[in-house]
Amino acid sequence: MNDENNEKKKRFYDTKRFGQPQIRIYHQKGTGTRYLLKCGCCDEKLEIYYADDGLEINGVNGSIDDWRELLLPLLKKDSEKSSRSRRSDSGFTTDRHGR
Repeated sequence: MNDENNEKKKRFYDTKRFGQPQIRIYHQKGTGTRYLLKCGCCDEKLEIYYADDGLEINGVNGSIDDWRELLLPLLKKDSEKSSRSRRSDSGFTTDRHGR
């Protein structure tokens, strides 16, 4: 039984793409249309319900424009950082903390 649990953990704890455990995504269409995102290393989850006029993310309702205003700057930071690291001549990059 213990080997079975270890195999399950290895399957979800995949860090190949981005260096972090891969997020598991489940999509449910129809009434109560939602995405369920689960952590790749534990059982934590995030539920996103969506409609044409807004999003509810883990119980917090907001218009799509509100969520866009909040989340896009965070996503762009990572995008800018990764595009800089791809342009690095040395092939080795560190963040501002030396990691």
